[in-house]
Amino acid sequence: MPATAGALLAVILATTAGGSPALVLAADPVLVGAGDIADCSTASDSSTAALLDDIGGTVFTLGDNAYPSGTAANFRDCYTPTWGRHLARTRPAAGNHDYATQGAKGYFDYFGAAAGEPGKGYYSYDLGTWHIVVLNSNCGPAGGCEVTSPQVVWLKADLAASDGKDVLAYWHKPLFSSGFHGASAKVHVLWQVLYDAGADVVLNGHDHDYERFAPQDPEGRLDADYGLREFVVGTGGTELRPRSTHAANSQVFSTTHGLLRLTLHPGNYDWSFEPIAGSTFTDSGSAATHGPPPQRTTFAVSGDAHVDQARPTANFGGSRKLRVDGDTGHGLDREAYLKVRVKGLTGIVDRAVLRVWVRNGTTDGPRAYPTTTDWRAKTIRWRNRPAATSPWVSDSGTIPGGAWFDIDVTAIVDGNGTFGLLLRPTSGNGLAIDSNQGAHPPRLIVETIPN
Repeated sequence: MPATAGALLAVILATTAGGSPALVLAADPVLVGAGDIADCSTASDSSTAALLDDIGGTVFTLGDNAYPSGTAANFRDCYTPTWGRHLARTRPAAGNHDYATQGAKGYFDYFGAAAGEPGKGYYSYDLGTWHIVVLNSNCGPAGGCEVTSPQVVWLKADLAASDGKDVLAYWHKPLFSSGFHGASAKVHVLWQVLYDAGADVVLNGHDHDYERFAPQDPEGRLDADYGLREFVVGTGGTELRPRSTHAANSQVFSTTHGLLRLTLHPGNYDWSFEPIAGSTFTDSGSAATHGPPPQRTTFAVSGDAHVDQARPTANFGGSRKLRVDGDTGHGLDREAYLKVRVKGLTGIVDRAVLRVWVRNGTTDGPRAYPTTTDWRAKTIRWRNRPAATSPWVSDSGTIPGGAWFDIDVTAIVDGNGTFGLLLRPTSGNGLAIDSNQGAHPPRLIVETIPN
């Protein structure tokens, strides 16, 4: 979220040698740290702590702070001699190993007020023009990670109160990961709330590796305009683990101990992975921040069916599949009809897509047309099917199978009302998608901007 003009430069008064005041620009804040840190069985935590000695700024931790169980003794014997010397400037997050001690007592006792309220483990603070949110991915002890959980209710209110600031969030378990543990679906709601608020960066640990992702939406789709960039930084000191899979949109992966340093400028940020002495891997870059995405509203499809030229009197309104296939001239064409009612929109439609679950993909997908709504799913057949009411509005091209796919219908859905959609084939390479009776019903997603 772009900062206001008045916040673009932080200025302080200094006194020159001659006693007259001079204007000095304050440096933009630095946030530096990692997760999966203090382990008395390794020396790498001492090496990463040595990096901290030479890097100023606020220190973050991404959970699993003291191995193996986050006890008071683990913090005393393993964390204090290494990262403990930077305790005064540390803002931690809790990991599952910290909760191996009942209620993460060792963690909360060690970090005190800097860790947020005991029993919650989520809190926030500001750095320059940025708002930093620390969350608890130990969902059970935190009271849940669902939409109605205390943590999520707090998160929504906290983000609303910080409107106008760029947002960075961190916690332990990642939503996306190519590492040993992989993705943690339980934090999906946290991602969704942050995405809807226009947050820019998410930092996680848990997997003992470094991984950087391209900006994504909560469903793992590339989103260069409004996506969050996730960094997994489980490289603070405990043993590292190799890549387990290759998650979509993963850009960089490494098994190197080190720290992630972020410099938080108004309207943009820089990142740099700092390896421990003797390692050569580095990763760095810059990115601009962004505001929240257009408001998205999802509408269920109220009726759907396909029609078959080879069986002109048959109705397929109860089928679990919608089929679109073309073999013009041989009586084998299939077309799909869908109907959806849109209501409650208050802004201008910026984009509308028909999101479908693809069972069998195609190299040449259908074209989308507007059609009437005076048909019923249980009675529509090839012989009584309505015609398109205007030329096609989008052509899908190649559609992969086993995934969601968005068909652009912006030119059809222009506001509130009931809309008929027709998918007509362009080739003999057929498409099969889930219908309303299938496991993944189609839906219409409408993005609006204020009037």
